[in-house]
Amino acid sequence: MKILLTSIIFCLASLGMLQSQQPGNFHVDNGNLAGFFGDGTRDNWEETVIIRAPAPGQIKKVYIYLCGTVAKKDTIWIVGDPTDGPTFPPSLFSRYINSFAGFIIDYSGQQGWHELDVEYLNLKSGGINSIGVQHLIKPNGPYFGVDTKAQSQSNVTSFLADVFRPNPQFYNLRGTIATATPGSYMAGVLIEYGNADPEGKPLPAPNPSLIDVTIEAGLVDNAGNPIKSAIASVADWNNDGRDDIAIAGGHFFKNNGNGTFTNVSSSINVPNSGTIWGDIDNDGYLDFFAVRGWGNDKIYYGNGDGTFTEDTDPTIVMNAPTVSPMWLDYDMDGLLDLFIAYGRKEEGGMETFYPDQLFRNLGNRKFENVTAKAGISSGEPAPYFDCWGASITDFNADGLPDIFVATYRLAPDLLYRNNGDGTFTEVGVTTGARGVATYSPQYFGHGMGSDWGDYDNDGDLDLVVGNLGHPDERALSSNRSLLLENKINENNKFEDVTEKSRLLFFEMNAGAAWLDIDNDGNLDLVHCQYAYYAKDAGKAKNTRFYRNLGADYLYQLEDKTWEWGAYIHGAWSPVRFDYNRDGKMDMLVASSNDYVKLFKNNVAQNSNYINFRIKGKVGSNVNSSGFGSKVIVDMGTKQYYRFLPGSVLNARASQSSNDLHFGLGDAESVFNVVVNFSDGQVLSFDDLQINKTYLIDYDGKVEFISQGGTSSVKENNANQQLTIYPNPVTGNSTIEYNVTYAGNVNLSIYDMSGIEIMSLKNEFTESGTHHVNLNGNDLPNGAYVLRYTTNNVIYSHKFIISD
Repeated sequence: MKILLTSIIFCLASLGMLQSQQPGNFHVDNGNLAGFFGDGTRDNWEETVIIRAPAPGQIKKVYIYLCGTVAKKDTIWIVGDPTDGPTFPPSLFSRYINSFAGFIIDYSGQQGWHELDVEYLNLKSGGINSIGVQHLIKPNGPYFGVDTKAQSQSNVTSFLADVFRPNPQFYNLRGTIATATPGSYMAGVLIEYGNADPEGKPLPAPNPSLIDVTIEAGLVDNAGNPIKSAIASVADWNNDGRDDIAIAGGHFFKNNGNGTFTNVSSSINVPNSGTIWGDIDNDGYLDFFAVRGWGNDKIYYGNGDGTFTEDTDPTIVMNAPTVSPMWLDYDMDGLLDLFIAYGRKEEGGMETFYPDQLFRNLGNRKFENVTAKAGISSGEPAPYFDCWGASITDFNADGLPDIFVATYRLAPDLLYRNNGDGTFTEVGVTTGARGVATYSPQYFGHGMGSDWGDYDNDGDLDLVVGNLGHPDERALSSNRSLLLENKINENNKFEDVTEKSRLLFFEMNAGAAWLDIDNDGNLDLVHCQYAYYAKDAGKAKNTRFYRNLGADYLYQLEDKTWEWGAYIHGAWSPVRFDYNRDGKMDMLVASSNDYVKLFKNNVAQNSNYINFRIKGKVGSNVNSSGFGSKVIVDMGTKQYYRFLPGSVLNARASQSSNDLHFGLGDAESVFNVVVNFSDGQVLSFDDLQINKTYLIDYDGKVEFISQGGTSSVKENNANQQLTIYPNPVTGNSTIEYNVTYAGNVNLSIYDMSGIEIMSLKNEFTESGTHHVNLNGNDLPNGAYVLRYTTNNVIYSHKFIISD
């Protein structure tokens, strides 16, 4: 957006050189009043001053100096700074999504300081974040006072905007004509710094605890330079328990297990603009989709030795701009199916959009295009949408993978519910997942990324959507980034909690990722900010690192970027993984304007964790990548949930780790761990240690994963302990179960939603092999889970009732 932003000389109403005592402890002005814009030519213009204290803290009071000779009321607004510069002031058009509070001032006609008490807002600002103070100039004032200090283009704080006049140089948009004032508006704050000396003065920023280790880790090109790219993925492509790194542009790095990576790009030798990973054919080796678009997409199958063979079914190759492919097993056959979100083409001032596609994996590396018959086409009618931030979810916790697509160009976002019969229904409208209402009912957001996580620890997946949104007139018809709390089990809706969560509004918000940075049991958030210019070519557009404050603070998000020292400009894609296997989730953040940075996590020094990688069964209907799995960690007094419904995408073709990581805070043990597989198989463990990463496979085998690799722990084989035959059950069947140690045995039948529908046995049982008869006529046709519990261990077995 090209905006007129030049310092010009205004005719100020001269008041002489008046010295003014400055209240508070931080000011943008020098205390010397030069005048005000009171000549009557700027009525209904907007005056804005941006205040950025040198360090973060709580703003207790805001001070503004008002001038003018006529007594009247005025409304002063405290707002955010969405351009993160400041590079341009927010406008009144964005106040409905960007205001902290409005104050009515009863101006007496005597110039002077006015105090706004904002302590009740618990407003945090400073460091790299700013607040704005603004109002509209009314006829005869009052007016903001201007000081005698000349503003520089590198540090503009004060703006005068002709906010209602359409800008003929920028699409006739209102709110885009602004100039920097000759001096700064007289404004300040009383701030209680979070990190201060005994006199209350701010201390310097602490040493970074999210440490940029990109260079020392070896994430550089052949010339030794860090890599510029907006897209990156992580995946354990050689099955050694450690995630490797793939960066768009054909860069591949093998994890060495010692905190460093080896550049293996030349040996893999696959050009791409993004890679998405999964065991497509369920042979135990990771494969990947290489994004190239326009008829050039490829699929590469893993050979098991770190090499790959290209074998692309022409069915999945479309003459379209591929943006975000994703792997999921929507029909639960163990073979990974493919969903692709496509973008747009611009030519001759015209835009062409391309429909998203769903391909069913038929086996033998062949696919069928099922976009129409699976119901995807019904959700995205012509002329289609421009799609960027797609992700896989299980939003209704029915064990079936659903599909979410964050759309661009103000279209409604799409949520496809998996019906379990090979079809999907678009439910974005009925659930509210499409976005929130704007002043233009048909317009929503510019989706740039999305992620799902249980941020409020209530057992279901909540949604964060990264939306690019402007602070001018376009704000009236565009969603900011959204945090939508999952209320599906209550009223079949998502609730917009963006404002309540304190998620900040920035114009260039992009990809997002949930992860527990400080291992306190609450999912924190990393939210990128894109840019159209390189680092140091303008104001930094910093990715934000938010800490989730937990239940005591209603799960509010607090920006900790300054405290944690993690700075990256103009990034699009955040990717989470534990690259050094120390139990602290690290971040790979991809920027084409700065460079791809690896942030080593030293935040969570004194907190505990438990981490899991789930493995299905090769050749079965449970894919070896573990897609469709869920892990529940029971702490005795509360439970934590993590889901792996499919490829974990956080932004455009950028994939996070398959790890299911749990921060535990100061807890010294876990009571029980339950692993749910996609076919209903359930494993339970009551003897797993904290501060370990476990690999758990479908048959109950448990291994430790460390920086050095994997080592066996034990096996918990459900198939040897519990079976039912014949299966499917057509009449009478026999349930056989083995009791290793005498004790109480519970044998029950559950439906696929997890509801117990029949108890078969609940009594003390001696060790040995036992049998129970089941009459299939007692149950309707369908799929069920037989669950056997003994000595705090749960075994389960899926069975079918059919005529």
